[in-house]
Amino acid sequence: MGRVYLRVQGYALSIRQHIPVCRPYLWGPENRYVSEALESGWISSAGPHVDAFEKNFAAYCGVVHGAACCNGTAALHLALTGAGVSVGHEVLVPDFTMISPVQAVLACGATPVFIDADPITWTMDVEQIEDKITSRTYAILAVHIYGHPCEMDVINEIARRKGLVVIEDAAEAHGAEVRGRRAGSLGDVSAFSFYANKIITTGEGGMVLTNDSEIDRRVRAKRNLCFGTTDETRFLHEELGFNYRMTNLQAAVGLGQMHYVDEAVREKRRIAARYCEALQGIPGLILPSEAKWALNVYWVFGITVSPEFGISRQRLQRQLNECGIETRPFFQPMHRQPALSSLKAPVTPVSAQLADTGLYLPSFINMEDALIDRVADAIRLAVT
Repeated sequence: MGRVYLRVQGYALSIRQHIPVCRPYLWGPENRYVSEALESGWISSAGPHVDAFEKNFAAYCGVVHGAACCNGTAALHLALTGAGVSVGHEVLVPDFTMISPVQAVLACGATPVFIDADPITWTMDVEQIEDKITSRTYAILAVHIYGHPCEMDVINEIARRKGLVVIEDAAEAHGAEVRGRRAGSLGDVSAFSFYANKIITTGEGGMVLTNDSEIDRRVRAKRNLCFGTTDETRFLHEELGFNYRMTNLQAAVGLGQMHYVDEAVREKRRIAARYCEALQGIPGLILPSEAKWALNVYWVFGITVSPEFGISRQRLQRQLNECGIETRPFFQPMHRQPALSSLKAPVTPVSAQLADTGLYLPSFINMEDALIDRVADAIRLAVT
C-alpha cells in the first residue's frame, strides 16, 4: 500500500510512515516582512525589522528592553556578561538542562554550581538553593524546562536576601507564566532562543530582555564588538565584545511570528491537553505537570516511565520509531557530561532518573488530533 501524504504549510507528512517530533510552523505574515527586508536592501544586522521585533517581543513579555542576537546560547552569554558575571564568580545552575547555560557560565570565566531537579516540575529544586550559596556566589541562573517555569517567587526572595543576581533562561518558555507574569520578566535579565523548534522562531536567533537600562546598554555594546559610539571612536574599543548580531531577515521572520504568538501558545496547550486525555490511566506512565502557580506552555510534551510501565524508556522509544513516530530522550544531566568532567559535579539523583526514564513526543504546532491519538495508541500497544 502506498504512502498517504498530508501537506501542511509546505511540508509533506507521511501519515502512515512518519510523525516528526517537531517542525517549524510559519503562519503567513513572515513572507511579507521578509519581502520588505529584501526589497529594502536591509539584510544584515541593521534594519527596521530588528528594532520592531525587539520592541514587540519585549512588550509581549512585559519588559522594557529587548536586544536581539544570533542565537539562544549567545543570548545567555550576553545576559550573564551584561549582569556582571565574571572570573571568580559562582553561578547556581540546574543539573538537568541543556548544556548551553553551563557553556555561557564557563565562557564568562565563572564556575557553575549544580542543583538537582524538582521531581514534579523538572525545573531547579528551589529547596536546595540556599545550601549551595557561598561567599563567591554571584547569580542564580533559573532555567525554565520544557515550557514549565521555575518557581521564581522563591528564587527571587532568596536572591534579594543574599544579594544575588537572577538570570532567566527562558529559551523553552515563550509565553509561560508565574502567577500571571510572563517568563522573561521575572529576573534581573533573561535570555530567549528562537531556534526552529521554538514556539516563536526566526530559524536561528535569540534575545536578551531586561528592565535595567545599564544591563541593556552593556548587552547592546557586547553583541556588536564594543564599537565606539561616535564616528571618531567607532574603531576604538574600550572593551572586547562579540559578534552576536541578529540579521534583519531573521528579525523579519520573528516579526511575522509575533502576530500569532498567543495562538501558538494555545496550540501547544491544546496538544498537551489532548495527549493527557489520550494517555490518562496508563500504569507507570507519568505525564507532565502544571504547578498551581504556573502556566506551562508545553514547549515539548514530555513523559517519564516507571518500572510499573513494563518496558524501559529506551525500548518504548525503539518501538515508537518502528511505528514511524519520532521521539527524543530527555536531557542528560551535567554531571554526566564528559566535557565537564573537570568540574567534578556531584551526582544529582532526580536529574539522573529523569534522563533515564524521560522522552518527549511529537508536539508540533498544527498537529492534528488524529496524529496525537495515533501516538497514544502506539504507546498503549507497546505494553500489551
